[in-house]
Amino acid sequence: MTAEDLTAAIRAGSFGDVTSVVAWRGGETLYEQYFDNVGAGGLRNTRSATKTVTGMLVGLAIDAGAIDGVGARVRPFFSDLRGPLNPDPRKDEITVEDLLTMSSCLECDDWNTFSAGNEERMYPVEDWVQFTFDLPIRGFPSWETRPSTLRTDVRSATAPRASSRSV
Repeated sequence: MTAEDLTAAIRAGSFGDVTSVVAWRGGETLYEQYFDNVGAGGLRNTRSATKTVTGMLVGLAIDAGAIDGVGARVRPFFSDLRGPLNPDPRKDEITVEDLLTMSSCLECDDWNTFSAGNEERMYPVEDWVQFTFDLPIRGFPSWETRPSTLRTDVRSATAPRASSRSV
């Protein structure tokens, strides 16, 4: 697909509600288009893109040996946090894979407004990682994926802590 084809497809609505696309490679901007009225200066809702990027960062940290693999437990990366408000030994068993697949045992579900970990409850809190570990358990093991901004936030904090590098 050429850049012109991509632009035409986005304008036609083929990919849903896309507001912007920027592609870089080797420090060079390959494609940059904005499909709304605010252009480059506008704020974007990047939650789904953030899930992809944090997944890639975790993969890079695994590849570099900073994280032992998707089976690595997450809690040791956050040993500086105070004890959780709802202590439960199952929280120590949460793995990188649980966060990547949004299937940890924590009670957080962005599609359920009554969920203790719904993202609307997180926004006014300063420390989102602590907020996440403070959540109660909803069940274990979890075979059901539930979308959660909180799991993305913990995932995004894991890679830099594991690698001692900023993101």
